[in-house]
Amino acid sequence: MKKQNLIIWTLMMVLLLSVGTVFAQDKKMEMKPMPKGEMNMDEMHKSPHHKMMMAYHHHAVAFTKLLWEISSDGKIEDVDLARNAFGEIKRSLDRMEDIHKAHMATMGKMDAAMMEKMKSMKDKMEAEKAALKGHINSLEKALQANSPNASEVEMHAAVILLRLKKMHM
Repeated sequence: MKKQNLIIWTLMMVLLLSVGTVFAQDKKMEMKPMPKGEMNMDEMHKSPHHKMMMAYHHHAVAFTKLLWEISSDGKIEDVDLARNAFGEIKRSLDRMEDIHKAHMATMGKMDAAMMEKMKSMKDKMEAEKAALKGHINSLEKALQANSPNASEVEMHAAVILLRLKKMHM
């Protein structure tokens, strides 16, 4: 019992610190206009690829929030519903990745200077995707159990939700 309480308190502290970190970042990143000939972020945000990815992103956020709410009271009443919600999260993230890959394949080859400028941004995005994927895999494993641990599902869903919201900023 003491071990279980310790685990629960540890997870709650991690969750609270994660939430605090996200809310402490109250300013959105300021986009500086890029010099002519470089990537135009306003144009990118208006593209059909970006709009489609954002639709899947909102879908993933909605189902992650649902999964978090389902597991937040310490038990999961309907495990099949939780698994279906997870399936929708995973499907949305996979579709976002497919759209991104397809869009990147249509873009022309970038010159070395542009690739160097984008390197740090790409590295951050890859690290963020790897962390998100780790929580997705852990959540999938947790939901495969006959009777999933609600606090573990809640913790991973909360972290995924925070990461998805951070991606949107």
